[in-house]
Amino acid sequence: MDLLILFMIAVMFSTIVFFIGRYACPKHDRVPLMEVDHVLLWTTLRRGWHALGAFGPLAHYPEDPSESSRA
Repeated sequence: MDLLILFMIAVMFSTIVFFIGRYACPKHDRVPLMEVDHVLLWTTLRRGWHALGAFGPLAHYPEDPSESSRA
């Protein structure tokens, strides 16, 4: 039962990432859903994953100045 729940969560998350990737693509480049093959599916999932990653922190944390002066 636990594996079924994990599988359902994974499918739902993949579906959300797919549609984020689909709408991150310009409208003139979108392929109709009936024409999506395994290559376009994987590419759209990657595009969605990268679009989600764009919302992360853009800058790294600066180094502690006291540690850099010791070296």
